[in-house]
Amino acid sequence: MKMWSGRFRQPLDPEFEKWQRSFPYDQRLLPFELAASRAHANALEHAGVLSSEELSEIVKALEEIGRRAESSPEFLNDPEAEDVHHFVEKQLVALIGATGYKLHTGRSRNEQIATDLRLFVRESIDTLHNLIADWIEALLARAEAAGNSSSLLAIPAYTHLQPAEPVLVAHWLLAYVEMFLRDAGRLADCRKRANLCPLGSGAVAGATLTLNRQAMAAELGFDGPTANSIDATSDRDFAIEFVDALSLLALHLSRWAEEMILFSTAAYGFVELPEPYSTGAANSSEGPAPRLQQGLAGNTGAFVRRLRHGHRHVAAGDRIHEHGRIRRRQNESGGQFRLYERMGRGRLSRRTRSALAPGPRSGRQGCCFGGGARLRFAKTASRRFASDPLEL
Repeated sequence: MKMWSGRFRQPLDPEFEKWQRSFPYDQRLLPFELAASRAHANALEHAGVLSSEELSEIVKALEEIGRRAESSPEFLNDPEAEDVHHFVEKQLVALIGATGYKLHTGRSRNEQIATDLRLFVRESIDTLHNLIADWIEALLARAEAAGNSSSLLAIPAYTHLQPAEPVLVAHWLLAYVEMFLRDAGRLADCRKRANLCPLGSGAVAGATLTLNRQAMAAELGFDGPTANSIDATSDRDFAIEFVDALSLLALHLSRWAEEMILFSTAAYGFVELPEPYSTGAANSSEGPAPRLQQGLAGNTGAFVRRLRHGHRHVAAGDRIHEHGRIRRRQNESGGQFRLYERMGRGRLSRRTRSALAPGPRSGRQGCCFGGGARLRFAKTASRRFASDPLEL
């Protein structure tokens, strides 16, 4: 039974039902849906809608749903579930009977998806902040090593691919620190606006019950409840901001990869690539090919196009979402999930950022890259440049 089917006398057309389902996308939101449902259940018990026994039943069932989803991916293969909210209700009723239906009292899927998306964006930002911090820490360590007075390293700066003024390797690395600090700042700024709780907003005009919105917001770690229910159920500004911040972060990572590609060529000779994360070139004997960096830089164009497409998709949804119109807009979320995963698992993965992590040295300036492999600054080339800048 659908959550909205009470007034309908005819079933949905099968093809239309398949087309309008969002569960294949929004099942990613299940942990957040379960957390928000627990907070709503506690508010219902406080409002006298649920007894303490019913609350205990619901909370235990929600925990069981989470355990099953985590231990068995097949558990999520439900062709009848319309969306993540419908899935949870179905599973609740299967576990505890009609009591499961009571959880939907006083709330709407409009506020549910708005809450789940905010929780998703907030957790994604926290994860990315940790990854960016790892990158910055590695850059600082490499800059400190390259700027050591006993082994001061310098390279030429370039303009139009022509060598220009001399700069320290440390100075070059610290430029990326500034870029990634700005990325972290943009994400932190986005998090502030996303960290408000829409629960209690209802479909659009507020809840039909007196619910403690402050308590629900606090339980979920929000800074407080949203101020306006019409705005809370329609706002996706935070999602657009998140997508924009990701696009700039991707460009900075691509810039780093492109420079590493150039600096590892025979024409530059400033960097030696680690063989475990490189490939050979059939028509070249000049050493390993920078496959990791090429993949990072080469995919950024497509990545940013996807980001911009997601930006337009969400923005278009914002334009047509009239005040007071009941529309959940689940499907626009799929692109955001994929874009975040590509950033977290690819561009900022531990394998990629470990290219800069300080590791054991054996007489050379190096950095650990995976299982003992090294990405090295070539002292010979940098010292040759530093000793005679006129060679430029």
